[in-house]
Amino acid sequence: MEPVDKAPAPAQAAKSPRGFPRGAATIGIIILLISSISLLSSGCSNLRSFTLQDSEQLDNNNENDADKFSLARTQSFGFFNDITNDNWKILQNMVAQHWNHKFPERPLTHHPTWRGAGQSGQLRIPAWYQTNFEPNFSCQFEKRIGATGEVSRGNGDGPKWICDPHRIKRLAAERKAQDPNHPGCVIYSIGSAGDFSFEKGMEEELGPGTCEYHIFDMGDFEEKMKLQNISRAHFHRWGLDTQGEENTQPGAEFYGLKDTVKLLGHDNLDVIDVFKIDCEKCEWRIYRDWLLSGLPSLQQIQVEIHSGNIGKMHQAEKHDHDISPEIPFFEFLEEAGYVRFHKEPNIQYNDGSCEEYAFLKLDKEFFAARKKMLAERNITRVDI
Repeated sequence: MEPVDKAPAPAQAAKSPRGFPRGAATIGIIILLISSISLLSSGCSNLRSFTLQDSEQLDNNNENDADKFSLARTQSFGFFNDITNDNWKILQNMVAQHWNHKFPERPLTHHPTWRGAGQSGQLRIPAWYQTNFEPNFSCQFEKRIGATGEVSRGNGDGPKWICDPHRIKRLAAERKAQDPNHPGCVIYSIGSAGDFSFEKGMEEELGPGTCEYHIFDMGDFEEKMKLQNISRAHFHRWGLDTQGEENTQPGAEFYGLKDTVKLLGHDNLDVIDVFKIDCEKCEWRIYRDWLLSGLPSLQQIQVEIHSGNIGKMHQAEKHDHDISPEIPFFEFLEEAGYVRFHKEPNIQYNDGSCEEYAFLKLDKEFFAARKKMLAERNITRVDI
């Protein structure tokens, strides 16, 4: 039987090396190229638009971030630059609601110099401090500063509580960047009795060369200070007294603070970063001079307050009606814009009759809510 002839198979198109018909491959490639060019053109346009919008958004975010910290930055004179407005308002509210006295109408209760009606037992300075003028502000990174070596290791009598020392270092760097001749930061230390653990500790904390240290004492401790190898430390053998007529003649035993600032060439400074003073009761005579016009602002004040026979001395000065100087002292500083961020009784060498206080200067706008609250309380004292 003859074999049946099969229908001729259609001619197969030539294959590309990858197995696709050459014509289809060419058409596909052309279509892909056209699509790619179209997408690329569109994509570049979108990318260009996205980049501009994104840049504008970032700028807006940066502005918003800056505004987010504006209250703290403005009302702390640049000291706090990373506390949000919401958190700053919490601190404002803390200060506004604070009570300075356990007995607001009789704040001299427990004070041994007052024997008025309603006075109770415990007529002792420690009992009085326990019921008056607690801290009303909080520094998140406050630190007790003293040399970490054998002198104190940050403990004992000598170290001081400093509000957020890393901020002092930042401000010093910013000032030096703006003016290479600026000292960076300046620290006054009045009264040392030959103990330089605080100044040494500050240098360890902030780094050598960050601050200029000016140490004042009536004793001859200059050589002992030099043994500490504190860079940019200067010893001045004189004491502070009430500012009177200008006296900048060398060799005096006492100078007022304004004279001291002028003698050291600091009358052009905006701020003294740390003003630490332990002068065995001279604080009662001179504290009003700390805020004289023409002086640099004292950003932080670390003071040891001493008790003793100071009532008569204070009355003689006729600063106010109180028979003790403590209440006018604290009210004076608060009115000037200072908050209290730490309080520590000195119980190493006495019974707690001496108190270490740490103050921080803020703009008076910070106290607006405080003033309103005090007006609403309308407390009338009955012990003066």
